[in-house]
Amino acid sequence: MNAIKALRSTTGMSQNKFALYLGIPVANIQHWEQGKTNPPDYVTSLISRVMKSDGYIEQEYTTAQIDMLRQTQATLAIENLSIGKAGVDAIGKMLKGEISRAEYQKMLKENYKANGKH
Repeated sequence: MNAIKALRSTTGMSQNKFALYLGIPVANIQHWEQGKTNPPDYVTSLISRVMKSDGYIEQEYTTAQIDMLRQTQATLAIENLSIGKAGVDAIGKMLKGEISRAEYQKMLKENYKANGKH
């Protein structure tokens, strides 16, 4: 999952609604989420700032936090893991600061083992 999708998932909005909310063409959201293109870091930071201002998230995300999301996405891709809805929800919690990256990784490992994929 990439940073834009992770941010959008915290709102519960569809791609169309998220695009309207931000005033961005839905094609941009789709391309960013599909990995066809990457938004500049400043765009992700601006989206984070708007979402904080509107109460969707408790804090703006730093470049380091955005990098953390990208690293998580890369790890999942390398391992060929599908995280499902629980994993997406947990990423939202991680972004909100409700759980740490270590707690998120532990949850993924436990879920992976529980599903017999070890």
